[in-house]
This record gives sequence, C-alpha cells and structure tokens, in this order.
Amino acid sequence: MFLFPILSFTQTNSEIAEVYINRSEALFIDTELDKSLEIFNKALKYMDSIPNSRVAKLGTYLYYEHKQFFEARSYARWYFDLETDKSKEEYQSMLEMFVNIQEEIDKHIEEQKALEIQRLKEEREARRLDSLNNLWLEKSKAYMVDIDSIYKFNKYNLAIYAKDGKLGLMDDNGIVIEKPQDFNHFITYDGYFLMLDKPKNPTKIYAYNCAEKTGFLLPNVSVFNSNSSHYGQVMQPRANGILVTYPNNSGKAYIYNLKKQSFVKQNELKDLLKELKKNDIIEKYKDEQIRINKMWLILGQNIGADIYELYDDNNKRYGYLNTSNGKIYDVQYYNYLGGFCDGNFELIEGDKRFWLDADGVKRKTNNNENGKYSGTSRFVKQADGYYNILQNREGKDYLILGENALLNQKLFISETKN
Repeated sequence: MFLFPILSFTQTNSEIAEVYINRSEALFIDTELDKSLEIFNKALKYMDSIPNSRVAKLGTYLYYEHKQFFEARSYARWYFDLETDKSKEEYQSMLEMFVNIQEEIDKHIEEQKALEIQRLKEEREARRLDSLNNLWLEKSKAYMVDIDSIYKFNKYNLAIYAKDGKLGLMDDNGIVIEKPQDFNHFITYDGYFLMLDKPKNPTKIYAYNCAEKTGFLLPNVSVFNSNSSHYGQVMQPRANGILVTYPNNSGKAYIYNLKKQSFVKQNELKDLLKELKKNDIIEKYKDEQIRINKMWLILGQNIGADIYELYDDNNKRYGYLNTSNGKIYDVQYYNYLGGFCDGNFELIEGDKRFWLDADGVKRKTNNNENGKYSGTSRFVKQADGYYNILQNREGKDYLILGENALLNQKLFISETKN
C-alpha cells in the first residue's frame, strides 16, 4: 500500500522529463541552442539517470554545439552504452560525432599544455626580471648621493652642495672636493668659490680656486685689524685673485690675493701724496690725511687702477678717490667697490650690482670666468631624498659616481636578459 504513491510519482517525473526533452529537441532543430540546453537541463532534474539513447544523443549534440566537449563526450559514451542497434545510420553519425568530439578534446588538451608551458615560461621570465630588478636596485644603492641640494655647475665641473644646513663642494661625477663645513652662504665668480659662515658680516671665509684645485681658509679678520670682528661686506672674487671685503672698525678695506694667498701689499703713500698735491688733486696732506674741498679725509687702500678709499675722521667710509683725475665717488651712490680686473670694478649700489671702469662708466653686465657647464651630468632627486647622477654615454643613460657607472635600470635589464 505504500509502493503505489511512489511509483505514481516516479511515472509523473518521467512524463515531465519527456515533455522537456520534446521541447528541447524542437528548440535544437530551430537552432535556439541556448534555450534548448536550458530546457534539457530542466529535464535532467526529473531523471535519476540518462534513460535512453535519444536523451544521450540530444545531450551530445547540445554540449558539442556549446563547445563543452568533455560533457559532450560523456553523453556520447552514454549513447553507445544505451544504443543496442549498431546498424542504424544514427549510430554511425554518433561515431563520427564522437571522433569529432575527441579531436576537439585532444586539441583542447594540446592548447592547455601550450598555455601551461607559456605560463611557466612567463613565470620564469617574471622571476628572472624580478631578480634582475632586485639586482639593479641593490647595485644602484652604491650610486646614491646623500645631499640635500646642489647648485649650478661651472665650466670647471664644480658646484656647491648643501647637506644638513652646511655647504660643501662637489664635482659633476659626485666626488666630494670639500666636505660640508659650517658655512651656509656662498659667493662664486670668475672661477672662485667663497663659502661664508653667514650671509651678512661673516666671521669665516673659505676660498676655493677652481683652476688650481686648491682651497683654504682666509686669515681671520682680526689678523688684518685687531679691532675688527667680522669681514663686513664681501665682494665677488675676481679672475686675477683679488678679493675685497669691508671689515667693521677698520678704516681700511681687507684686500686679499686668492692666487698668492696673501694680503695685497700697499705702496708707500709719501710719493703719491706729493704727486697729488703737485697736481692740485688735494689741497694739503698730513700722514694719511688729505684735504679736499676744505675737508680732511683719510686715504685708505688702493682698490685698484689708482682708486683709493676715503674715510672721515670717525673711520666712516666717505667714498673713493680716483688719484689720476681727482674724481670722488660718493659712498651714498657708490656703496662698495670690489677688486679691479679686466678693466672694471664690481660696484654695489643698494641691492643692485654694476660694473664700473676706471673712467667711472657703469654697465650692467660683465664676463664671468665661471663659464658655462659643458658636461652631461644630471643630478636627479629621488623620492627617498637621495640624488642620482645620470650621464649619457653614446646614447645610453648611466648612473655614475666617481669612476663607476651603472647602466640605467631599463637598459640594464634588457641587455642582461639578452
């Protein structure tokens, strides 16, 4: 009495499955392949197993058309298990279909093998590239330049660099010429570098001669004048080595020859004063004092081209006297004169710089013997704060430091892997 409902339910499932199979076949004939497969799968839900060769054949064709060849082969095998009449034309067609399916599977397997081989090859290549990248990165650490900033290079391939608030000197290959010292300001002109401990009224000056490749600390200003505590206004160094500064409490300019590393010797004033009096350039003189236009002034240092400083009796700068023609340059307009070289002085007027010839003619520009940098080094700051030096050699960029060179990362990997 309990078997009847179960058998009845089973029969109902078979009938439902049959309806779906009929629909699926009709859709397949109409080439509605996606819908046909959908209905076919609904039919399978009402089957415990593939009931006959008809269903197996339909499944074979559906999965074949959907290029699901492994599923198609399974249905084809069920077909051959369920179909007993091997003489049927359909049987021969299914054999042909089975061969086609197997060929597709074999082709798929070969493609998968090829893909796997390619995948493994790409993995090996990726590991090798990763290894080369790591190798380059490790090598590149030796080319890091630990500085905060670097300034413009001159024709001598030298530039000032900064590190931790101190200044040093470096060439364009990254070789440190002068290690960072307690200088935070610099002046460069005519092939010289001056490093100062502060921009205004410095107490220490380090000079470097680019052509001679020599550097030294200037004599302390107190050696020049025991009353002076700083160098005051520092003018630009000139190509002939002459440097002029204006120390405090001095009454005379500090004039130093950077080439000879010695103070510029001043001529005796006695004969000069006589000549000035004779030529009516001055009215009277006494020791270093001269009277001009009824005013007593003190004659200071010869700045160059027979132009001397003038001070009042309080050691306050009054101006400059051209002893050749008697012309006076008032300090109000001619604040500071630098060393004389190549026919002119550096002239500071307020915050402006000019160039003054011996006749008093001003111009705005002058030829700077620092020259222009003609090398190929490029200092590039990296994200980590370090610098790399790049040089182009025969069309290829290299990291360089001193005499060592490392091909840039992209080319290093490309040429190493080949």
